[in-house]
Amino acid sequence: MQAKTVKSKNSTKTYGHAVVIGTGIAGLAAAQVLTAYFEEITLVDRDEQSGSSEFRSGVPQARHAHTLLPLGQTILERLFPGLIDELIENGAILVDNNHEIAFYNEGHWQAPNTRRKNTTISSSRPLLEAAIYRRVVENPKVSTLNGYEVTGLATEESKKRITGVNLKHRHDHSEAEVFLAGDLVVDASGRNSQAPRWLAELSFTPPEEWKVNSFAGYSTRLYQKPAGFATNWKKLYIRPNAPEGTRGGLIMPVEDDLWHVTLIGEAGDYPPTSDVEYLEFARSLPSRRLYEAIKHAQPLGKPAGFRRTENRVRRYDRLPSYLEGFIVMGDAVYTLNPVYAQGMTAAAVGSQALERALNEQVDSGITGLDGLAEAFQRRLGQEVGRLWHSTVSKEWDWSVTEMDDNTEEIYPYSEMSNDSITGTGEIDIKSRRNQPEMVMAG
Repeated sequence: MQAKTVKSKNSTKTYGHAVVIGTGIAGLAAAQVLTAYFEEITLVDRDEQSGSSEFRSGVPQARHAHTLLPLGQTILERLFPGLIDELIENGAILVDNNHEIAFYNEGHWQAPNTRRKNTTISSSRPLLEAAIYRRVVENPKVSTLNGYEVTGLATEESKKRITGVNLKHRHDHSEAEVFLAGDLVVDASGRNSQAPRWLAELSFTPPEEWKVNSFAGYSTRLYQKPAGFATNWKKLYIRPNAPEGTRGGLIMPVEDDLWHVTLIGEAGDYPPTSDVEYLEFARSLPSRRLYEAIKHAQPLGKPAGFRRTENRVRRYDRLPSYLEGFIVMGDAVYTLNPVYAQGMTAAAVGSQALERALNEQVDSGITGLDGLAEAFQRRLGQEVGRLWHSTVSKEWDWSVTEMDDNTEEIYPYSEMSNDSITGTGEIDIKSRRNQPEMVMAG
């Protein structure tokens, strides 16, 4: 196999074999970055079929509405040139967030508070993941292992540097545990990541874990868009408002002329998953406009609920020591309340942090990957940490919110409470209450 080399001002380098655990947005974007630095990349996923246009058990929130913010869209388009056009060709909807969103907030319908051109795509998550997956695995450097889960990390005798992972097949219990060698292991396995346990087993200090939970929940149902439905909006969003306005809802257009309809409940006011109660909850929203749109629409399947919405950060950026060659990213580090639409964008930003850390590693002149783990985790904390604070600052408005989050010691609340992330990735010190695009994401 002809390896692609990375040329920097100091050297020309190619690393060996990278193992990526997980084939969600974070894992796929990471794999794409790694193809420029490694001779081989192996994607390991516990699901038997990755990259499918169907919903996967390993991504339970995939059944719900997702928004890719302009920043995330820009990063993914750079990693996968032509991606947006491909998605549109396959049915994704282009939405002008300045003119094609009906946004109900604080008692009235209002125009979005966007100061720049702001156009995003709207599609199901499986359509997006399938397009990205297909592009990643078409690279001859990339191979896949499906249906396997990682049972632990393998290291050199000194336990300072990783040598690979131990795997077992999820369904074929007669198959013995196998070892997969890797010079770099990327854990992008999601919110259920076992990395803290793996590190503890090797006598490394696991990361401190902080949580902020406003007890949000949502219930989503696919509807066939009514024939001849005429409106001046493509997306409709009724925002919950603290402290008393716990209910909201969203209609998002997706491929095949369908609507993703999501009902939102904050502060433990969880929306139901039964047919009759679903419509009753929709009718109870502060505006009846969503209810009027769906009451005669054809539902496709039962409503699906989701309540694992707490924000959680594992502070890998603050470990006292690092296992060389092992990094963690995506929801395995930052799990964000999906209601605020930061998840997929955070995954994309994480891939950007990885690319920058690898560039610095190459330029440093260091032989091998020593120091990359610490450098990457600290950079990830800086770049994705802004999205974390943009999200959790909204959660503090709910009286029932529980938190063991000490982030004020790094980012004071007074600096972060009104921040929102713009399409360019800048911190916009403006009111965040008129940003309808920030709703629902994985």
